[in-house]
Order: sequence, then C-alpha cells, then structure tokens
Amino acid sequence: MNAIDRKVVRDLWHLRGQVLAIAMVMASGVAVLVMSLSTQNSLIRTVNAYYDQQAFGEVFASVKRAPEFMSKRMASIDGVQTVQTRIISYVTLDVPGFNEPVMGQMISVPERHQPSLNRLVMLSGRSVEPNRPNEVILNQPFAEAHRLQPGSRFTAILNGNRRELTVVGIALSPEVVYTIGPGALMPDDKRFGVLWMGREALAAAFDLKGSFNSVSLSLEKNALPEYVLARLDKLLERYGGIRSIAREDHVSNWFVMNEINQLGIMARILPAIFLLVSAFLTNMV
Repeated sequence: MNAIDRKVVRDLWHLRGQVLAIAMVMASGVAVLVMSLSTQNSLIRTVNAYYDQQAFGEVFASVKRAPEFMSKRMASIDGVQTVQTRIISYVTLDVPGFNEPVMGQMISVPERHQPSLNRLVMLSGRSVEPNRPNEVILNQPFAEAHRLQPGSRFTAILNGNRRELTVVGIALSPEVVYTIGPGALMPDDKRFGVLWMGREALAAAFDLKGSFNSVSLSLEKNALPEYVLARLDKLLERYGGIRSIAREDHVSNWFVMNEINQLGIMARILPAIFLLVSAFLTNMV
C-alpha cells in the first residue's frame, strides 16, 4: 500500500460517521427503488391473474333497450369470443340504521349458474336462486359499511315500486374493485353500493324481458379492439347505444391501474431524491 492509499484510509476512518451516513442514504434510495418496482410488478401480476380467473370483460357497452337476439350478431363480430348480455339499473335503497338515501347499482346475474363474464367471488352465503325474486348479493365493501350479512333485509325502489330485499350472499367482482357512484370522485361505500339480482327478477322489475341494456364482451387473443368497438357501436346505434369502451377505460380498472402506476412514479422520483442527496453530501464531505 503506497502513501496516498494510506492517507485515503486514514481520512475515511476519521470521517467514518459521515461516510456511514452517506452509505445509508444511498442504500435507502436503492431499497425504495427495489421495493417499489417489486411491489408494482407483483400487483400487476395479481390483477391480471384475478381478471383472468374471474373472466373480466374486455369490451363494455350500454343501450336503452335491445332485443336478446342481438347477442348472436355481436358474437359474429370478428375477434369476439364471448358475449354476456345483462341488465343494469340504478335504484334507491333504504338501509336500516342509515338515515340518508343510498344509491345502488343493480346488476343481473343468471339464477342457475355463474355469468360467463365478470364472475363473482362468493365470500359468504350463496348465489341467487330461481323463483326467488327478492334475493340479492351485496358487494363486500357496501355490506361491511352497513354491517349487512346473509339474512339481512332492506328495502329498495325498483322502477317506482317499493320492494323488500333479502341478502343471500356477499361477493366481490373484478368489475367493481372500485365502486364509484355517478358524479362521484371517490368511493363512498355508505352512500353507494353494488347489488346483484337474478336476471329474470330484474327483467320483470324493469320490463326488460327478452331484452338487455348492457353487454360485456371478451376478445380472442389476436383481436383488434378498435375494430370490435367500431362494429359494436354500429350494431347498437339503433337501440340507443352509448359509445362502447375497452377495459382500459372502465372506471374501476382505470382507478386500479392508476394506483399501480403511482408506484412506478414513486420508483423513479424517490430514489432519485435519495441519490441526489447522497451526491450532495459526498461533495460536502
């Protein structure tokens, strides 16, 4: 070891406190980078696996009222794999113990099996059964906010008619990871909830037997979403169709993916701050 090396070692030893502090700041920056990127990648894989397992739709469209035979025409569009028609309507709920009116979104599900797309993850209770028009399944956040469970009852205004509904199950769905009511900016589980009711019961309540007002599609692997969206809009235009959207523009998915993307932004900004501070401290020392 020559003289200059010995001098460096002595200087480092005398400045060991400052050197250790700089090393810790640099290590913190690297740790934040690794942690953020690892968490982001893990969340993306988890979301994609959840969407695949529960068959989250890739294209969504709403209409005023369309006949059921239109599902065959939609299925004939190049690139469409599965078509799931349904009925969706907003209703007013009167929940015991809560003095304010609550808005609910009713979504129809088959009484005899799981829907082809946007399947439910049953957390407790059971699914709705045929010939029981007052049974509903609640989304978990809404049920927890009002302490509702299988067997609970509340009333709802369906198409101007007051009905007492019975909770038979608590579930989650990839379609409503974020439940945001019309005009709202953030989720409010006390004032807005999602409910699933049997297709036959909901169709009878809103006079939509043999018809639908919402459709969800899944696409083949090499399908062109832009082409499917354009063809779908043209098919549903005469039935009061509202512009169809891809999964990336779906409200719930948009919020989920933006939360995940924020981790990527943190992974770029925070480590850079730590390393800049380390460079400044090194220059000072």
